[in-house]
Amino acid sequence: MTRQLTPQQAYERLADRAAGTEICSAEAYSKLRDWGIDADKADAIVDRLIAERYIDDRRFAHAYVRDRINNARWGLLKIRQAMRLKRIPSALVNEAIDSELNDETYCSNLAAALRSKARSMPSPIQSADRAKLIRFAASRGYEPELIMQMLSDEDYWRTAD
Repeated sequence: MTRQLTPQQAYERLADRAAGTEICSAEAYSKLRDWGIDADKADAIVDRLIAERYIDDRRFAHAYVRDRINNARWGLLKIRQAMRLKRIPSALVNEAIDSELNDETYCSNLAAALRSKARSMPSPIQSADRAKLIRFAASRGYEPELIMQMLSDEDYWRTAD
């Protein structure tokens, strides 16, 4: 546990962090709890950060989804689970996904992941290797239906974009 901070110090640290990167209200509460701030003061600090627009769960959801799709190349199942753990309301998650998801990029990301994993496998893919690819893509959060559809078109995902 880190040293205990005063409410003003905690506010300043969170405001500084939120000015540099998006954080959600659940992350703010977690930090405040780690710093030994009691619940009433934590509520006041988070309310102030929201009022001053340092924290905005809608803005966080959009940035998080955009980053996870474009940079981390996660699938929607993994993104939704991570957002659930951050206590982002599902309405905000759905809104962010609808706004930020580009089907072409999403399929391209899955194809690139499959291609990367399959480099060491023989062509055509054998059933044991196919199972490995399915598990790998599922662990990245891609939907089973999309994985199966993509695997059935080996010519698509085996060739470079």
